[in-house]
Amino acid sequence: MKSYYELLGPGKPTRTVLTVTCLFSFILYGFEQGALANIQNHPVFQSQFGHPSGNYLGIIVSVYNLGSFFGCMINFFIGDKLGRRKTVWAGFTLVIIGIILQTSSYSVVQLFFGRFISGLGTGMETSTVPMFQAEVASAHNRGGLVAAEPQGVALGISISYWIGYGCSKRYDETSWRLPVGIQMLFAVFAWFLLFLCPESPRWLMKKGRVDDARNCLARINDVPKDDPLVNKCIDDILYLQEVEGEGDQISWWDILRGRDAMHGRYRLFLCVMAQFWNQFGGVNLVVYYVPLVLETNVGMDTNMSTILGGCIMVTFFIFGFIPSLWLDRIGRRFALIGGSLGQMVSMMMITILLRVGSKSTSAAAVAFFFTFMAFFGAAMNCVPWVYVSEILPLQLRSKGNAIGISSNWIMNFVIAMITPIVTENLGWKTYIIFTLTNGAAALMFYLFCPETGNRTLEDIESIFLSQNTLFYGISHFDKPVANLDEKPEIMHLETASKLLESN
Repeated sequence: MKSYYELLGPGKPTRTVLTVTCLFSFILYGFEQGALANIQNHPVFQSQFGHPSGNYLGIIVSVYNLGSFFGCMINFFIGDKLGRRKTVWAGFTLVIIGIILQTSSYSVVQLFFGRFISGLGTGMETSTVPMFQAEVASAHNRGGLVAAEPQGVALGISISYWIGYGCSKRYDETSWRLPVGIQMLFAVFAWFLLFLCPESPRWLMKKGRVDDARNCLARINDVPKDDPLVNKCIDDILYLQEVEGEGDQISWWDILRGRDAMHGRYRLFLCVMAQFWNQFGGVNLVVYYVPLVLETNVGMDTNMSTILGGCIMVTFFIFGFIPSLWLDRIGRRFALIGGSLGQMVSMMMITILLRVGSKSTSAAAVAFFFTFMAFFGAAMNCVPWVYVSEILPLQLRSKGNAIGISSNWIMNFVIAMITPIVTENLGWKTYIIFTLTNGAAALMFYLFCPETGNRTLEDIESIFLSQNTLFYGISHFDKPVANLDEKPEIMHLETASKLLESN
């Protein structure tokens, strides 16, 4: 896949095109999530696909998430071979094919296949794009740039909600085909933009292409090839490759037994944990089914529940600007812990107000759907994606992102499947579950997650190379930022058995 990034000016133009391209992959993710929310109860859609409800509806909605899980798994095997650009390009291509199949569907089988193929592409994109952005961004704005990508989910969901609401007033096939098919515009535009993006210099380093990596770093940062910034990045990566072992020689058996130099097992656990809680806080209860929930649990009519659902998504989008603008100031830990606690309180208040069951308290519960999505947009929507893209070492970054983000998608699938059944059978008790899960998330983030903000990806290694502990969150809380200018003493290398020697 040929790159034409030399056509752009060095520095800001190159970085801007890459950021916009990455953003579009998450806009598509959000668009696909929100597309069915307003059309799933429309009489034309219901008639076309056999009046789905309950398990049947859950499968139609969640097959996209299942496809995304398998897309991540595909990326586990091919991501490092293809590189960041080619993997994302392949993902966009699958998304375009999936959208065509969905928009032209006349049977449930075709709709299933279309959503599954779109999911495959989205899984490949979302397990690559945050890592791609993180590998080309500088330490001082990396968090905001990567956080802007999941903010694209909020934008995509909001646009799709309101397009769906507008089309819901029609009673022909446009009512559901247009909300599904219009996302093709984003997919095709991003597909072409990718040809103007450079490859990740850190992936090039992993492949031994040092000169190409030096050229990319210089171009992205608009500095000479022998600039101290470029030299330091190259030197730090070479040092870490020497310490951690070259990628193809790393034994996964040693990693899973905790015998590697880079604490790969612990860091994979952090990735899976962050993405697990991103989903098990209860967000897809709101995103996929909020009009249905407002009708079933709160007692609103269809029109009002749809309007309020759209307003809740707009709240999600607006509060999503907080991490994009200020995450590099407030830090990852504060956002993860604070966001989880805010979601916990919101779910607890929804539980109490719906339990009382009067008309006034049920109406008051709507306010806490807004606060839940505000906290989610301000923290848990974005920060887990940022954290996963940062916390892994270069040698594990592609496969580790695939593992971590696949946990997001499989949980996404589970929540989408069970939500109609749970809300129908448990009612207000559903929200007790998510009150508890958000409290557990806050505790685990406090104990286990070290701060990664304002460090280069290579400097983050100093956290794990200098000590061996279970509670990195506590041991590194409020400690000063370290770097690799002074190479840390590697306390655990004797037990690590130096991977290069074990192969």
